[in-house]
Amino acid sequence: MKIVIDTQVVLTAVFFGGAPRQIVEAVARGTLAAYATPDIAAEYGAAVAKAAAKKREKLRPHLLLPFTARLHMIEATPKAATCKNSGDDKFLSCALDAGAFYIVGGDKRLQLTRLGKTAKIMTAEGLSPILALCS
Repeated sequence: MKIVIDTQVVLTAVFFGGAPRQIVEAVARGTLAAYATPDIAAEYGAAVAKAAAKKREKLRPHLLLPFTARLHMIEATPKAATCKNSGDDKFLSCALDAGAFYIVGGDKRLQLTRLGKTAKIMTAEGLSPILALCS
């Protein structure tokens, strides 16, 4: 199953666990195919580093590195703005270019105004039952 993961889901996985961590671990095992652009992958790393510094915690490379090593990297083609929050356009573009089934996001701001039938937005918790079937 092809997915694109919002940065907030990666942060939650690294620092808190739960359904987001199950998804990140499934990507690291190769059970899920997560797609990202270089910009998205860089955002993951920068966000985790910033949060770790803010919390004065050590980075958790044992969680992040296996995940990022398994990302399917693509070059997304720029598209017209389609998200209410323009910072989320990169996730939509990546999903459309990768032919992803889902954009996994816990952020309520990830509300697309036009997505078509290519992918659906789903929370990490919503993806968990589907992930259980794939394992």
